[in-house]
Amino acid sequence: MQLVYNNSSHKPRTADAGSRVVALLIDCLLLFTIIGLADYYTISSDESALFFKPERLLHVLLGWLYFAGAESAPWQATLGKYLLGLKVTSTTGDRISFKCASIRYFTRPFTIVAWAIRLLITAPAYLSKYLHDKLTSTKVVAL
Repeated sequence: MQLVYNNSSHKPRTADAGSRVVALLIDCLLLFTIIGLADYYTISSDESALFFKPERLLHVLLGWLYFAGAESAPWQATLGKYLLGLKVTSTTGDRISFKCASIRYFTRPFTIVAWAIRLLITAPAYLSKYLHDKLTSTKVVAL
C-alpha cells in the first residue's frame, strides 16, 4: 500500500457550467462518431425503425461504460473533461467508485431536464444546479 501526502494549500475550485457543457459536447461528439461508424459498418436489424432498434441498447451501454469508466478511473475524467482540465471527485476530493459514476451517468438526463425547466420558468438555482452531483455527493473541479 502506498501513502501519498500532499502538503498543498491549493484548493481546487468548482468547475463552471460553461466548461462542463463544452466538455460534455466534446464527449458526445466522440461517442456519436464512434456510434455512427459502428452503425455504418454493421447491418441493422430493422432499417425502418429510427429510435427503437435493438442496437440502441448497445449505444446506451457504450455511453455508460465510457462515462462511468473514465470518471472512476485514476485520471478521474472523460476525454472532454481532461482536455479542459476538469476532473470528477467526491465531495472530500477522493476518486469516485464505478457505482457512483454509474449513478451520475444515469441521473444526468434529470439534471438536463431540471436545467431546461429552470431556463423556461426561472426556477430557483437550488432546484436544478447539478442534480446528478447532489445525488451522488460528487463535484467537478478545475485543476
